Amino acid sequence: MILFFICAIIAFLIGYGFIKAHQNRLEKAVVYTATIIGYEEKMCKRGMMFYKAVRPSVKYDNGKREVIAEHHEFIRAIDYHYSNGDTVQIRAYPELPKIFYFAEQDEHMSYEAIVCFVVSGFMVVVGILSEIIFG
Repeated sequence: MILFFICAIIAFLIGYGFIKAHQNRLEKAVVYTATIIGYEEKMCKRGMMFYKAVRPSVKYDNGKREVIAEHHEFIRAIDYHYSNGDTVQIRAYPELPKIFYFAEQDEHMSYEAIVCFVVSGFMVVVGILSEIIFG
């Protein structure tokens, strides 16, 4: 059981590390004015439901050169409200100028962090059950 708790703590710390890295990236990001130049489409499946998702591309000037960047993740097409040529505010990390976030976008947790938290919770449950069953 101790092994499961140690693994759960490690998974939790990894998830916390992902959250801090994501927050640091957003804090160091610079706001730019960009122009939507297109998007990539793909079909996604969640459970038994299919939906269309898009990954927008923008063009912006970071002060040194003109950059073409892609959004950091695919967005459900139903939640995407921009057209080619629209001007938007973005946040881009100077060290990764080809990835951007919309400036008005909520700073939600990364999926990697959520997975680590779920795994750590699962390991705690398995540890408790194994102690009850084999204890």
